[in-house]
Amino acid sequence: MPNSRAASGTSGDGTAPRAETVPQGERVTLNLTGKAVQALQRLQNMTGYNKTDCINRALIIAADVERMSREPGAVYWRETPDSDLMLVRFV
Repeated sequence: MPNSRAASGTSGDGTAPRAETVPQGERVTLNLTGKAVQALQRLQNMTGYNKTDCINRALIIAADVERMSREPGAVYWRETPDSDLMLVRFV
């Protein structure tokens, strides 16, 4: 289900749109490693999204995770609700 608040640029609480502007789309050529191709195929099978949507989502998530891990903070992962938190490090 699309997030209309994200697409509209509003926070959803009645405040004004964000000042940040979204750039126009850009066409790029992408060479994926074998491991990345497998990950893309698995992601397509899990989500039903096309390649472009999977790559777009992955880039947005990667940028957010990178930002969270740098501004001071850390990213933690819990595999199951009852498992311990694990610190995630990206190298």
